[in-house]
Amino acid sequence: MKVEVFTAGCKFCSSVETQVREAVTDQHEVVVYNLGNSDAYNEYSKKAERYGIKSLPSVVVDGNLLSCCKQNGFRKEQLVAALS
Repeated sequence: MKVEVFTAGCKFCSSVETQVREAVTDQHEVVVYNLGNSDAYNEYSKKAERYGIKSLPSVVVDGNLLSCCKQNGFRKEQLVAALS
């Protein structure tokens, strides 16, 4: 299962990345896209747009944006549910 984390490189985003890494197992691939990285911004922002990401941080599991990230922000409980 692939988990993609879209961040802005801020302290709050770092906290979400930490929570994601705590929730996943060795069976999951975690990829972090830092949109604060000017060298990769165009590539990462296009990927975020394809997923319908409107705010950061956001988490995508197997190509599906978590519903919490569509509304009120990341919730670790929703990630755990998506991983099971």
